[in-house]
Amino acid sequence: MQKFAVFTGSCQSLPVVQYLLQTNQLACVVLVDGQPNPDLMQLQQWLKQQNITTLPYSKNGDDALLSQLDRLAVNCGVVYLFRHKIRKSLMQYFNGELMNIHPSPLPEYRGPQPLYWQLRNGETLTKLTMHQVTQELDCGDIACDVEIDIHPFDTIQCLYQKTSQALLHLISQYCELKQNNQLALCKQTTEYTKLAPALQPSDLVVNWSTCNTSDIVNMAKAGNLDRFCAQLIFRQSTFQLLQASKVECALKGITPGTIIELSLKSGLIVKTHDGAVKLDILGATQGCFDGYRFALLFGLEPGLVFDNDVAVNSR
Repeated sequence: MQKFAVFTGSCQSLPVVQYLLQTNQLACVVLVDGQPNPDLMQLQQWLKQQNITTLPYSKNGDDALLSQLDRLAVNCGVVYLFRHKIRKSLMQYFNGELMNIHPSPLPEYRGPQPLYWQLRNGETLTKLTMHQVTQELDCGDIACDVEIDIHPFDTIQCLYQKTSQALLHLISQYCELKQNNQLALCKQTTEYTKLAPALQPSDLVVNWSTCNTSDIVNMAKAGNLDRFCAQLIFRQSTFQLLQASKVECALKGITPGTIIELSLKSGLIVKTHDGAVKLDILGATQGCFDGYRFALLFGLEPGLVFDNDVAVNSR
């Protein structure tokens, strides 16, 4: 009989936990080792209410955890939103039955920020992929996957919700294939072109010298109301760009980053290499504003140019 341990640190994994609990396949949940946060605390509270056994993951070693997994007769594992790299001793314990869930069409977008980079690159389709845990991250053989459409208006929060909804389909598909002895692992191709590396502060700044219109629109979508918000710099102050739209513009010889139009009807429009972009919604410590109100509040006017330098101060 399959008895699963779920390795996680987020409530977004609850569809997996609930499915395994309802099908009597859940043995325990292994929680991340680290400082409590609202998401983790909410998860812990829910698990306690459901009387689900929880085990702590120790950064110092696996001996205690392995002993407890053995006592609970755990023979399968699922890893999702678990910020620790699984050590070799745990992989050996599961003997190929430890699976990770990665939100991308592997091998494309290997790395810690796959959803962000897919939005930023303008992808229209992604996958939730179940693959074997191996020492090389995100490189294990693929067990199954589920396709997820990316709508042109989707933000990072939209994709979080869509992947959470697709989890139930993925875990049920995986378990049914295993139970019917129909699971066929497929090696990942060695050909891929896109990665999803950890974000650096400079990745989040709109650089008008290098970013085109689509880049800026996608940056705003990918970081909308997230810790990876796109940032605009003006007079050495940093502001958040939450939403932007493409605007057709045939003007030539104007420095990218220059404000070319400002009105109540048109909003705040800025020149780019290949056209122009309307800054729809911006955020500051004072609140969120549409482009026109933002410009009036902070003294922007046509002819002014946004900065390209990475600033650390907020107005």
